[in-house]
Amino acid sequence: MSATDLWGKRPGRRRIPPASPPEPGAPVARVLPDVAGLDKGFDYAVPAGAEGEVRAGTEVRVDLAGRRVGGWVLDARTAAAGGPALRTLARVRGWGPEPEVVELAGWAAWRWAGLRRSLLRTASPPGAVRRLPPPAL
Repeated sequence: MSATDLWGKRPGRRRIPPASPPEPGAPVARVLPDVAGLDKGFDYAVPAGAEGEVRAGTEVRVDLAGRRVGGWVLDARTAAAGGPALRTLARVRGWGPEPEVVELAGWAAWRWAGLRRSLLRTASPPGAVRRLPPPAL
């Protein structure tokens, strides 16, 4: 069998949109990918309409090295003028650990020479939490 499937497409190939420089003042998120052995944050532009959902600890999906991987937002800020070209977040999965827990994970990883990824994975819920239930009265 050839490297194409029945419809003539290569399996597992996805078109990743090209990176573009964000507008000055546009929201930017620093993301820690859930990839083994990688403990570095990467900047991604926040898509329009998702600004209110993205905060430190939010679980997201991003394109990294030709793959779509999960990750956690380490911090959210605005883009500076003349900044580098950024890819956008592929998807917002839902709520993750609280911002204080993200900061604590960074400190614990530094203190005990570990990876933030393993600490954030432990602090994250097992499934995606899209919204919280209404408060009981």
